[in-house]
Order: sequence, then structure tokens, then C-alpha cells
Amino acid sequence: MTIEDGFDRWPTFALSPTEYELAVADIVKDAGRDVIGWRVQHLDPVDGMDGTYVIDVTVRFRVMGADFLILFECKRHSRPVERGDVQVLQDKLRSTGAHKGVVVAASGFQRGALQYAQKHGIACVRLVDEAWVYETRDHTAQAAPQPTGAFVAYARSLSDRGYRNVLLTDQQSSAQELLFTAFGDMPTL
Repeated sequence: MTIEDGFDRWPTFALSPTEYELAVADIVKDAGRDVIGWRVQHLDPVDGMDGTYVIDVTVRFRVMGADFLILFECKRHSRPVERGDVQVLQDKLRSTGAHKGVVVAASGFQRGALQYAQKHGIACVRLVDEAWVYETRDHTAQAAPQPTGAFVAYARSLSDRGYRNVLLTDQQSSAQELLFTAFGDMPTL
């Protein structure tokens, strides 16, 4: 069975929503070692054209003299993230002028959510813990390394050949690739 069939063999988190959001913030903080002014905020009010949004986690930083804003929406749902959840983040990106959006899910993503995210440059990340084994739907994907016993973040992207999974935790280059690929010719940090 797959997530689409209504079955997910991963246990749900024993974390509160706030603890889950703070775990995401800690992983994002580690990714900001090589940029200027890397600032991670939890429950950050961000002004948009149609009002103010309180974003679960934001990252603000400066690269090459330009200021950037990344919005992270944390979804600690018991069900996989749906397309509508990703569309709401896309609307917030348009309204606020943020440069990148990331959805972090505890229970994975429905196919429609991943397809929409891919078309709109939104990253989909699954946060897993301890000895859990990452479930992949792409037989060509590389096996995930053994988890460290702490929270581990993976990015999942959809391609014509299936799903690609990239370990982000303690992998600065992978986290930078996830965050900066939407910026075109930006040099590797």
C-alpha cells in the first residue's frame, strides 16, 4: 500500500505543533553558515499585498548584496499534505514577494501536491526521526543514509522518472541546493 491508498507506515510525531516548528527552525539554522545575516524566525508576521501572514518559520539573509526571504510552512498532519496546502503557500509567496517556499510535512505528500510544487518551484521536505526508514516511491532513487537518532530532514522532488530523495540534515550542500536552485545563476556558496 502507498500513501495514496490511505496507508502510511511511519508513526506520527509525539511533538506538539510548536516543537515540530522549532525542530524545522533548528535544521534551517544549520544551513545558514555561509550567507550574511542568516536570520530564522518562528511565527514571523510577513506583510503581503493583501494583508499580513504569520508564517511558521521564515529565513531572511543577504547574498551578493541582495536580501532574500524564504517561507516555511510546517504541516504536522496525520494525513499527507494535499495540493491545496501547497497552493496556499504559493498564494503567500505571490502576496509577500518571498523568494522561495518550503512545505515541511510529517506525513508525506499526495502526488498532486508534489506535482503542483514542482511546477511552482516549491520545495517539499519530509521530517523524520530516529530509526525510521525513509519510504521511497522511486525505484531509481538512492537509498537514504542511516538516520542519526535525531531529527532528519529529507527533500523529495518529483521527476519524469519518479521521486528523488535528498538528505538535508548535516548536508550543507544539499540544503543549499534545495534553497537556492530557484534563483537561477546564483553561485554555489
